Amino acid sequence: MAHYFASDVHLREDHPERDQRFRRFVEGLSRTDSLVIVGDLCDFWMGARKSDRQLAAYPSLRSLAEFRRAGGSLTILPGNHDYWLQPFYGNVLGATLLPDPADLLVEGLRIRLAHGHLLGARRMWKAAMESRAFFRAFGLLPGPFARPLDRVLCWKNERGLLADEERHLAVYRTYAASCRGVADLLVIGHVHRAVDEPGAGARLIVLGGWQHRSSYLRIDESEAIFRVIPDGKTTAGRDDANASSTASGPLAESDTNAWTTHLAAASGSPRMTLDDPR
Repeated sequence: MAHYFASDVHLREDHPERDQRFRRFVEGLSRTDSLVIVGDLCDFWMGARKSDRQLAAYPSLRSLAEFRRAGGSLTILPGNHDYWLQPFYGNVLGATLLPDPADLLVEGLRIRLAHGHLLGARRMWKAAMESRAFFRAFGLLPGPFARPLDRVLCWKNERGLLADEERHLAVYRTYAASCRGVADLLVIGHVHRAVDEPGAGARLIVLGGWQHRSSYLRIDESEAIFRVIPDGKTTAGRDDANASSTASGPLAESDTNAWTTHLAAASGSPRMTLDDPR
């Protein structure tokens, strides 16, 4: 049995490569495994404009439902993009829903989970866009109006991405320090850069987004592994040590895109430091 954590997949129909990679990942899970999504499984566009029936037919979401029906454990902590999809996640996918933040005990590790958008670094205009009223209104907009708005929002996010990430990471580090004595690991999402940092408090793990690669944390009875794989084939399972051999790109051969640590040392210095491949 292994416990997997991933976040910020941001599924949407105009990016089928995310669906393909995530579906392969889910299909590689065992029915004795558990999977926790730490927010933003679906992108705002897809969540607001697709019915439950359409969402249930989406390949990787269908794979999640099949994983759950086969006996796997599926837990979702909704993020800012998919907060209003909680009824779908619970009723259709069969997921257990978590509050934000949430505390878990996994193989002796105290884990604090948070998506990250509620910790104080987001802009006010983004907070306004996360309301149920905006979510519903966007879903009702005709396509010729919704698509340009979506492009503008994506452009605005990309334009200030680095500064936005650094602002959030500064808040995350402060929050991790405040978790001293409460959690061994702070596992967080929202920022799409994968990060592993020890600190004075909880060890900070930012799971990273699936826009251009795949990333996940895996914990079993013997070790914790954080793996970041450039765009290519992604499978889960007990052959994680060889996962990079199935990926494409310059980092696939060196394995500098992952760190591994035994559970007993999980709150100490990392055995390997993650170099963000972006």
